[in-house]
Amino acid sequence: MTAIYLTKSGVTLTAKGRVFELWYREQLQSRVQAKMTSHIVAFAGCSVAPAAAALASSHCLPLLFLDAAGRYVGRLPLTSPAKYLPLQQQRANDGEFVLTTALGIVNATLHSRLALLAMISGHSCSRMGIAIREIESRREQIATGNLETLRGNLAAVNQLYYPLLRRWLWRHTGWENDFLDNLFHFHHALLEQIIYGFVLEWGLAPEIANLHVGDGDKLPLVQDLMLEWSASLIDTLVMRFALTHHSLFTNGNGHCQNHWRDNCIAAWEQQLKTIITGDKSLRQLLWHQVGCYCQALWGDTSYHQKFLVGLQPKKVRSWASALRSL
Repeated sequence: MTAIYLTKSGVTLTAKGRVFELWYREQLQSRVQAKMTSHIVAFAGCSVAPAAAALASSHCLPLLFLDAAGRYVGRLPLTSPAKYLPLQQQRANDGEFVLTTALGIVNATLHSRLALLAMISGHSCSRMGIAIREIESRREQIATGNLETLRGNLAAVNQLYYPLLRRWLWRHTGWENDFLDNLFHFHHALLEQIIYGFVLEWGLAPEIANLHVGDGDKLPLVQDLMLEWSASLIDTLVMRFALTHHSLFTNGNGHCQNHWRDNCIAAWEQQLKTIITGDKSLRQLLWHQVGCYCQALWGDTSYHQKFLVGLQPKKVRSWASALRSL
């Protein structure tokens, strides 16, 4: 399957029959069959013709619109047959299922975040150590709380975790917080597109979730399924990019040039092809994760993420060490 990314200003996506066509300056750049397309991402300055949007809708292909900085602008509304909708509605009224599932997601998330912070903390950062102990304390508290307590503790961890991560990256790369935030938002959007497509493919209603709440545009179920990957995938990819591109895409004023997006996309697509466990690539593992959730709805098994992306501590430490020596 092929993902279509519209990154260059002036690019237009059209459709002819059941085929997408990518045009730039009145020249045809490429053609992709709709049935071979996984999703579409369009940046500001690019356009999607009505025929292309209609073709994407007819194939239930997620179409996401981002601004020039990689932040969410909107998406094409999709209506897909949700064969699991009655079962999802039934489970939404099952308090034990909702709490157990949400607790498992948050536990796995905090575990991977703690592992990442411990890996980069070293022995001299007292602020990092204090935050790690606070997150560990929050993790202990959620085991005996209700759903609102769980959400509250997760929000409190977010307020500790992301400022620390941004501060660490700023110290070791010099990237400004605004650009780092754009990287986090952009990688979040890329993962959201993949999981959203799989949720639709499996026949799930994305607006019915366990941990996250919100209207359909917020895709609460997609947010639930993404959370476990926040540290082990999104954050480590952002770190990898920031640590290895700290001086490659800046001009005299230190501002990142436009082609950072193409480099991020190339790294993301390569990561999706990476074999994670056994013979499963990351893309296949994400698809399998959604399938595990479907099984949990039937009560065949409790939902949990069996396979997490390795944090590769040696690589992250080597990037940090290399930067310290500059």
